[in-house]
Amino acid sequence: MRRSTRFVSLMTTVVGAALLGPLEARGDEAGSAVPRQALAEHVFIPRVAVHDPFTTSFISSTSGFADGSGNGPTFDLDGKPVNIADYKIVAYQQAFTGQWGVLDWLALRLQATGTVYTGANASGVAGVGVNGVIRANVGATMSWELSPRIRLGFLLDVGFGPSVGLNILQSIRQSIADGSVQTPVETTSSTIVTPTISSAWTLTRGLGLIANAAYSHNSVAVEAETAGVDALGVEAALDLDLRELGSIPLGLSLSYNAAYSIGYQRFRLYVLSGGIFYTGRRELTVGIELGYRRAPLGTEQIFVSSVYGLFVLRYSFN
Repeated sequence: MRRSTRFVSLMTTVVGAALLGPLEARGDEAGSAVPRQALAEHVFIPRVAVHDPFTTSFISSTSGFADGSGNGPTFDLDGKPVNIADYKIVAYQQAFTGQWGVLDWLALRLQATGTVYTGANASGVAGVGVNGVIRANVGATMSWELSPRIRLGFLLDVGFGPSVGLNILQSIRQSIADGSVQTPVETTSSTIVTPTISSAWTLTRGLGLIANAAYSHNSVAVEAETAGVDALGVEAALDLDLRELGSIPLGLSLSYNAAYSIGYQRFRLYVLSGGIFYTGRRELTVGIELGYRRAPLGTEQIFVSSVYGLFVLRYSFN
């Protein structure tokens, strides 16, 4: 009888350990895996198109290609517009970003971005040339949870860097106008200061909304001259995580950006994009964003409509 009682007690202990062990492990794993971009029952999907108020520590790499076209004026050697031509432009961009969540309400980040764009047809090469832009960006995020479902934050980003362009037609026009040979290489530099008010709201399980309002000031220096451009911007994004609704490790996103100048230089910028992401691991973000963008091309009188694709790889540490 005692042997039977001991056997039953031993089996109860073994079964209890087998059941409680995985449950405790899952609980520890869930507690350690919950990132700072979680609100209530939804974990927001990081994306490139829209800023967010979260202070998660991460490193990321973003690679993108764009193909655009636009109508713009062509010029004679005296610099006078002749007619309207179709500009074809292609671009490649690579960005590396790192953010450190110093505190639950404070994060610091650093970003390096390189962009190369050039004309893809005769008028594009003549009017746009070949251009390279290198930018560094430093920023900070301060944010707080107003409720379990809402987080509000303030972001400040400062970007700066040179732009180097090769435009043979422009150098010919300047050489004729100045009566001396001018180099076809033009170097400019710019500094962009962008404060942003950002908010995140978990609508329901698996569905989240981000809404931002931003102001930007861009100071562009060309040789001894400096010009400033001011703009107001709005951003909105929805993301849906199917993993939180079932078992499919797939996330979908939809984003919209718009910017309007408020100075003497009038321009408008629109970006509409959508993305698909792997959400099987909360600390890992792998996905593709596809979008449509319409914006002016630098200081040229050319508005370019382009389609682009971005490959996003990001690893979060908390």
